[in-house]
Amino acid sequence: MALAPTHRRSKLSIAFTSSIRVLFTTLLFTAGGMGLGLFLGIVGTVLYGIVRGSKIDMANAYRHVAMPIAILAGLVALVGSAVLELRARRTHRWPAD
Repeated sequence: MALAPTHRRSKLSIAFTSSIRVLFTTLLFTAGGMGLGLFLGIVGTVLYGIVRGSKIDMANAYRHVAMPIAILAGLVALVGSAVLELRARRTHRWPAD
């Protein structure tokens, strides 16, 4: 009984798929951070307007809360997923030819 020959992926293919995974993960975490930051910014802005009794400016929810949280989440996701991809590529054992 003969086994099917194993095909090794090229280094270019491995680098391309790894970078796509890192970018996709970064995009997902950035979008999630933007959504969470916007929710928290809106709640905080509404509570601040109620307590102060002043007019609510929703632009502050974007400017001062949502964008910084999205940037932070994106940077953490970029670094974290890049480290995990590099660690997975370094420890993976390829079958012998």
